[in-house]
Amino acid sequence: MLFRSLRSFLQSHTPFFLMMVLCIFLSSLLMLFGYGLYQDYMLEQKDFDQSSKELYVSSIAQSEDIDRDGYFMNPELIVTKEELDACIARVPEKYLGDSSFFTVYVYAPYATYNLPSPYDYCTCFFYIKDGKYLPVEQVFMNGMDHPGAEGRMFTDEEYSSNAPVINLGSHELTPLGEQVTFFDGKEYTAIAKGGIFREVPYGCLPSDAILNFIVYNAEKPLSFEQYSELKNAFSSILDRVEIRNYVPFYGEDYWMYNSAMLGALLIAVVAAFNLVVLYHYVLVRRQKSLAIFQLCGCTKGKAIRLYVAESLLLTVPCYCLAALFYHFVLLEPFTRVFPYIDTAYSLRLYATGFGIFVTVCTLAIWILSVWIVSRHSIVERKGGVL
Repeated sequence: MLFRSLRSFLQSHTPFFLMMVLCIFLSSLLMLFGYGLYQDYMLEQKDFDQSSKELYVSSIAQSEDIDRDGYFMNPELIVTKEELDACIARVPEKYLGDSSFFTVYVYAPYATYNLPSPYDYCTCFFYIKDGKYLPVEQVFMNGMDHPGAEGRMFTDEEYSSNAPVINLGSHELTPLGEQVTFFDGKEYTAIAKGGIFREVPYGCLPSDAILNFIVYNAEKPLSFEQYSELKNAFSSILDRVEIRNYVPFYGEDYWMYNSAMLGALLIAVVAAFNLVVLYHYVLVRRQKSLAIFQLCGCTKGKAIRLYVAESLLLTVPCYCLAALFYHFVLLEPFTRVFPYIDTAYSLRLYATGFGIFVTVCTLAIWILSVWIVSRHSIVERKGGVL
């Protein structure tokens, strides 16, 4: 009966059927956009803790007492650069580019049992774009603030081709242009002094270099969904590293999250009102059909459930299609205008929006159906009083 009734609705009142579908679809889009827009505005006004923009992965191999353990890095728990390469390769493409970068700190391969010196330590700062590893200008400029800093940064060509050039620590005395033996035994040309530890192109690190920690640095706060996707890239080494817990970008400002949800609820109420206006006209026009249903044994309760089920058959797929269209088509261009809007969305958010929207619309249609069905008798409907 449900699908027969819905088909009759489509055939007899096609314009209103299409208007209802369009109303639900556009209202769903508006609710999702309104939620993200509010959050984008609030985040634009907020100063973020750096940790909310990072995925911090550190090795657990380092000993707390070398004399007791007999090693500096536990050989059974170390993560090598080769393993780290495989993890970085699993980072989704959408998280790469010049809007984010990686920070990598490693020890020399022979540092397993011996306490390393500053020369046995190396840092790398790079971003990945179009498959190429490239240097980060921002980090180099920060290093130039150290006393004694001088020189130039790596060129893109040098970095991506793994040229034997090195940025020395600002405390080192070796003149620029001189050759320096790195801990892989190769000779490197000193092009700069800056920062605390030495830095070479990431591709120059030996495959058995030992990870101390790696940090994924994002331009803006990470949503929990983004954090989870990035964390999953390091799944192969999770038993040998510690990943810092997710830091919500809204911190203690739960009022902001709740206010955005309240805004979404208000939009859903307005959408439900529009839906009720349209559906009221349709139900009034279908009174004779309802009278026939009742003569065939359909009770008022069944009629009410029928109309509510009809609305659900429209609301549920329309919301789902709207959410898919919003996430995969509209969200990216919106992010160019509203930089924090994409941090608002996750599977949990879409599910919450679904619950709010469908619940409010269903409740509104149920109230309307009760009012319409209970208002007149079968005789009045059959006689065309309405």
